[in-house]
Formats: sequence, structure tokens, C-alpha cells
Amino acid sequence: MPLLFDSLCNLKSICDIILWNMLFGGFGMNRVFFDLGVFLYWSADSMASKSVTSKGSVIVSNKDALKAIMEENAVMDPDILDVLKSLRKEGFSLNICDSFSQAEIWECVEKLGIDKYFDEYVSATTEEAMASAFAEKRGKDDFFLFVGTNEMIIRAATKMQIPSICYGKDWMSVYPMTFSKALYPIEIEDQIRITLLVHSIVKKAILKKSKILGIDGIMYAGKKTLADRITRYMDLIGQENMIVDLEDYHRAVEESYKGEDPVEAYYFNGFNYEKLMEDVLDPYLKEGKLDRTVYCLDSYNDAFVNERYYKISENGIMILLGTMMYREPLLKYFDTTVYLRVDDKEAEHRASLMDVPVYGLASIDDFKKKDIPAEKMYVARHDPFRNRDFVIDNSNYHRPFFID
Repeated sequence: MPLLFDSLCNLKSICDIILWNMLFGGFGMNRVFFDLGVFLYWSADSMASKSVTSKGSVIVSNKDALKAIMEENAVMDPDILDVLKSLRKEGFSLNICDSFSQAEIWECVEKLGIDKYFDEYVSATTEEAMASAFAEKRGKDDFFLFVGTNEMIIRAATKMQIPSICYGKDWMSVYPMTFSKALYPIEIEDQIRITLLVHSIVKKAILKKSKILGIDGIMYAGKKTLADRITRYMDLIGQENMIVDLEDYHRAVEESYKGEDPVEAYYFNGFNYEKLMEDVLDPYLKEGKLDRTVYCLDSYNDAFVNERYYKISENGIMILLGTMMYREPLLKYFDTTVYLRVDDKEAEHRASLMDVPVYGLASIDDFKKKDIPAEKMYVARHDPFRNRDFVIDNSNYHRPFFID
């Protein structure tokens, strides 16, 4: 079984937090650990937007960072300070872990003038020692996360199934080892929020012993991006998973537009639910596992030639993503449900960025006349906001949040 630790969700009121803990765990802490390199790195964005003296040049290594701090030549990006203030205000426990001694860490932090923001300093010189330190300090209800580029700490965090966000000079070299990256200070906070959101979804899916986790929302709501993040998190904690995309089960164009009203035609006939159920969902639930190849429709030549191979064992969670799914005949298949809300104008904007370069301006007109009205019809008839495990506003994809 994967090692998951309950956390407080990114909810909007104390009552929500209390209710969440009553339902899903104790009063754990959201704990973020930084290495010292985070506080001496100036991103390209910061260098370009601020007047930086020579003291603010990029520090190239932890050793140089320590030397610069001790000699009082270091200048910290003020945006990092804003991130610390914001996270602290939101109730995060902030901590530092590095290979320096605790005394050296404390002296560095004090000289930078940020010591009041941190709860603990963790010192370890090996991967095993750092992993043991994490294990010792992590309560069963805590959410842990590491920010930095120290490869030894990233390996230790990964060993303990703790996600890492790389931020610092060497981010490109360690990024393949991490859960996500931040390229400028405010993005650190964005990625922490997103990681906590993903953690909350995965945790609930596991607690419910889900076989199928649904991610629903209009096109360009961010379903694939969220699904990819969920799979990365599940991979980190050892939870087997597999994605199935409803987009692979479109009907032929003439069926999708059959009838006088193209919106209703798309709403009722746009997807081949029968094939999805017969070839994937029913065999998966009947046998408890799946190992088969399915041939889906290629709309360009109207032939079932698009090959999709699905393999998942009894211990896996299938992630089914698509639009207008939380209705018959699919509703009964979902154990955990996520609905992504996005403003119409934002969805149009994303469609213009992704489709216009490939399909031309007509694609936006089709999206506005077909997809948006069909989604409105779906919301009016089935209200996908109700009885969902999670409803997420993803209009600002940098900072999605749960809706009550």
C-alpha cells in the first residue's frame, strides 16, 4: 500500500478545515522544507525586473552561498521574502534542511533576517540520514514537500514519497527527479498549492478504495494537465494508475451533428459511450483488472484504427477524463469525482491559443457555438457541481482552488 499522509486542504474557512479533518484525518501540518540555495538564487525574471547590485548575482553552489552569507555579501530576492510571509500567513510550517550543521544553518538564516519564519532546521550529510530525519519528523497526518535543487535531499524526499519542487540555479539538472518546477519566486507558492490540491485528491481516492477516478469539465478546462499531475503523484507514492481519455471515443462526425440542433446532437451523440463501456469499463470492473488493446475511431478516415493499449492490475486506479461525463450512462462507474470549472472567456482564450494555429479561426467559432452551449446544457440538466468529491475553479491555471 502507498504511504499517504493526510493533509489540510486548500479550503476557504476554518469550518471547512475542521470538517475536512473530521472526515479524513487528524489536525496534521502542511510542512514545507527549503534548502539554503533557494534564498540566494535570483531568477531571470527577478534579475530583469529589479535593479540588482553586484551583491545580488546568482550564487552558484551551496558552498558559495554559505560563504556569501557568512561574509554578509548576500542579497536575497525580496520576492522570496513575500513568499515566506504568504505561506506563513496561510498556516504552513516552514523549515530548512541542508547538509550544513544546524548551527551553520541557523547563522545563515539569522544573517538573512528570515529566522522568524522557520520552525525547524534539519541537518544531514547523506541521503539515508536525511530520509531518516524526514521519517522522524513527519506525523501521520502531515503533508510534506521539499523546495530546492539539492540532489541528495531530492533523492531522500523521493525515497520517503515526499514531492519536490525544484527552484534554484541547477533546476534543469534535477527537474527530471522532481514533481514540478518553479522558475520565479511566486511560482513556488503556486506549485505548493497545486501539489497540495493533487495530494488531497489522491488521498481521498485511495481512502475510498476507488477503482475509477473521474475528471470532468469543458474542453480546455485543464483536465489532461490535472490528470498528468495526479499520475505523477501516484507514481511517487507507489499507487498504480492508468489514464483513459473520453476523447478517444468520439462518434463519427455525421453522427455527432445528426439532427436540426447541432448543440443537442453533440450533447447526445458526441461520444460512443457504448464502446467505452463494452471494451474498457465493464471488463475492468468485472475482472478487477484490464489488459487489452482497443481500436478507436480515427475521425479523419472514419475507421477504427487508433490503437489504445490499457493495462492495470487489481491494485490500480483508472483515471477517466472527459467532458459531460457525470450523467447516465457513465455516472455509475465513478468512485471519486472531480469537476473542473473554467470561465467561458478563459476557455475561449485557451482554445484560440491551442486550436487556431492548427485549425484556423473557424475552430473558435465552432467551440463557441457547440462546446460552450453543450456544456451549459449539461450543467443545467445534471449540475456537475453537486455531489462531487471535489469542484475546482481552474480559471487561473497558475492557482486553482477548491470550491465549496
